[in-house]
Amino acid sequence: MDRDFLQFYTDTPKFTHTPGLEVMQALCARLGDPQRGLRCVHIAGTNGKGSCAAMVYAMLRAAGYSTGLYTSPDLTDPRERIRLNEVYITLSDFAAVTDRVRRACAGLPEPSYFEKMTAAAFLYFGEKGCDYLVLETGLGGRLDATNVIEDPAVSVIMPIGLDHTSLLGDTLSAIAGEKAGIVKPGRPVVCAPQRPEAEAVIAERCKALGAPLHLVDINNLHPLSHSPAGQHFSYGDMEDLTLPLLGAHQLENACAAIEAARLLDLGPDAIRAGLAAAAWPCRFEYIPGKPAFVLDGAHNAHGAAALARGLADYFPGQRFTMLMGVMQDKPWRRMLSLLEPLAARFVCIAPEGPRALPAAELAAAVRGVPAVTADTLPQALALCRAEDRTVCACGSLYYIGYLRKLLKED
Repeated sequence: MDRDFLQFYTDTPKFTHTPGLEVMQALCARLGDPQRGLRCVHIAGTNGKGSCAAMVYAMLRAAGYSTGLYTSPDLTDPRERIRLNEVYITLSDFAAVTDRVRRACAGLPEPSYFEKMTAAAFLYFGEKGCDYLVLETGLGGRLDATNVIEDPAVSVIMPIGLDHTSLLGDTLSAIAGEKAGIVKPGRPVVCAPQRPEAEAVIAERCKALGAPLHLVDINNLHPLSHSPAGQHFSYGDMEDLTLPLLGAHQLENACAAIEAARLLDLGPDAIRAGLAAAAWPCRFEYIPGKPAFVLDGAHNAHGAAALARGLADYFPGQRFTMLMGVMQDKPWRRMLSLLEPLAARFVCIAPEGPRALPAAELAAAVRGVPAVTADTLPQALALCRAEDRTVCACGSLYYIGYLRKLLKED
């Protein structure tokens, strides 16, 4: 079956109308409001929301529930966004729900790419009758297309930082207000560790809506050991847990996932097994070889800081070939300053798309170490392999997913 139907999504701009839920609500209503029959775990945040979603999804699967997972962006295939019980949506199912969404769009102000995709996901998961849907917001929370759900089983707010400031606000308090928009009256909320000003906004929102707030107590987290193969840690009364995802920040993400799982009444066996099985590619992912690669989709200052800490922790004393490509609307100069102290050299590339920062401009901003540019990803890969030094690829998921595919094919 061909993929021509995917043009319905890819031909649509990221933004097509004034921000708001009205178009999404009208689209869902025409489809019979499939989201109303779904039992959702709704996850927002600046960083870590995808990792948390992957962990909660794995725990629910380990508990025996039929579970859907809706995330973004995809790495190489739009079907990655919509998966049910470890299987991506089939092309035939995708085409069928797309046809219904296309017809439902007639006469409406054009929905955005993400609104169309989210409506298709709701329709698919509703028809499949899954027990739970783990639902990651796309951008913000209050006005995000996923926020048409009205009665989540649990809402989770992951760490909040300064990102998408032109859309969400230029202070942590303003951005926290947008993220806290997923809080619903009377429904439980898990809040990962936050800066005080962000936590205060979330707490006030929960109080106003009578939503029980469960703060993750990071003092209950006790790292035990780590290596490129994975991590061991304890959290509260759960001892010697295994997590294949790397980096200290992933342990904090796991604590939020554990708290969400407990609110879903999942037992310790399911929590333990789910954590051990969790997978989230291109997030501090280690791929052995000569040279070895660390793939990380860090695309803002908060993520770059976590990446720098992880590199220093897992590879003490090492300097890396930094393969970097960024979007020009990101705080790339700050990201560069965080990663430069760990670099032996930079290989700079421009991800695809009109928002990409030219590779030459990124290379010109590098200070203190050599920087070269590459016109294509295979050329960048060849430059990285010219020296037997661990490569850290970072900056934008828009190219790292394809790099991962090339490495796996090799």
